[in-house]
Amino acid sequence: MTLDLCALPSETGSEATIADWIEARCHASTGGAGVQRIGNSIICDPHGAHQSNLPRVALVGHLDTVKCAEDQPLKIEDGRVYGCGASDMKAGVAVMLALLDRWRELAGARPVWVFYDGEEGPFVDNGLNAVFASGALQGLDFAFILEPTDGAVQPGCMGTMHALVTVRGKRAHAARPWQGENALYRAAPLLERFAARPRRAVHFGELVFYEVMTVTQAQTENSTNVVPDAVTLNVNLRFAPGNTAEQAEAELRDLVSGDGEVEVTDRAPAGEVVTDHPLLKPWLQGEGLAMQPKQAWTDLARFTSHGIPAVNFGPGETAQAHQAGEWCSIDSLEQSYGALGRFFGA
Repeated sequence: MTLDLCALPSETGSEATIADWIEARCHASTGGAGVQRIGNSIICDPHGAHQSNLPRVALVGHLDTVKCAEDQPLKIEDGRVYGCGASDMKAGVAVMLALLDRWRELAGARPVWVFYDGEEGPFVDNGLNAVFASGALQGLDFAFILEPTDGAVQPGCMGTMHALVTVRGKRAHAARPWQGENALYRAAPLLERFAARPRRAVHFGELVFYEVMTVTQAQTENSTNVVPDAVTLNVNLRFAPGNTAEQAEAELRDLVSGDGEVEVTDRAPAGEVVTDHPLLKPWLQGEGLAMQPKQAWTDLARFTSHGIPAVNFGPGETAQAHQAGEWCSIDSLEQSYGALGRFFGA
């Protein structure tokens, strides 16, 4: 099933085909019971009002991928499933669908399946915005975000922010550069400050999250024979649970000081660290699962910001996310499928 999902192109913004496929699978599994489509997101709640005395727990997975590498293999070989999005996160979607096929057996809690689009794009375009606005997720007691977690449970997640930092210079002909002021050269001391800034550890018990600021792009808009009068840096900030986007922005502005203009273009909050929830602890102990920090952003943050406790737990290898030649191990698929099935009493 992971291979079939990887064979369906679903780059962010082009999820209609895979959403159709998922919707059809949901109808086939449940006979149409509790299937709701919101844009290119699919909610499946086959139990409906039945088993209302049981905790309502969501299984959550995004359908989109980043742009695929041109030479990405699509195959099953040597204990791995190769394909674009295999680890991030079509393996998780496959586990969700496999559990949906057994929905009548899942009697330990009331599961709700949430497949959504737009996770890899801007925060404002994420399909969960419309899903939450619809009220379809009201009354959830807990959520599993099936991002790749290397076989561990990963509570919390980093907050993220993108900002454009523009350094100004003075335009001139490249044959007479002394008549201008090269914005690229003016940006050099600022780039050195970014390079010298160490990661910062933030502790939650034994979990350690690392806050970082990273310059990911540098762009000018001048002709090749013109001294650039402006260079714009894209800076990605990752801030730990407990800290806010406002605090991260203040730190960025302090580092830039008067050497550039700062414009925040995208931000998403950090996710709350949940380690001792009564639905989580006995299952963790029974499965013998380790806990690790989530050194990335996931939509766990969106759930915890709505007051829904959540953890990341899904098949796949975090180091494979967005890689050329991406793969997911079959062992991780089996582990996640078995552990989540046992959580729901199967």
